[in-house]
Amino acid sequence: MAYCQSCHMPLQDENEKGSNADGTISEDYCKHCYKNGGFIGYQTVEDAIADSVNYAEYAGMTKEEMLEYAKKVYPTLERWKSEK
Repeated sequence: MAYCQSCHMPLQDENEKGSNADGTISEDYCKHCYKNGGFIGYQTVEDAIADSVNYAEYAGMTKEEMLEYAKKVYPTLERWKSEK
């Protein structure tokens, strides 16, 4: 399964994927992070990690578990690698 390279959301079908500047479907990013070839809103990796707790329930985790998970995973995702 593919995952968004910004928020690690599972990309299970085309409806969950973002869009490139040329209108094609992004294979790397979800529609919540990426639209028309650009990221939606400005965030740092620290912002994204802090925001991840809002999605803990959807991921079947506690907020504490989600925060620890995001701290480990997010810095390895393509969007955030350059921020190291």
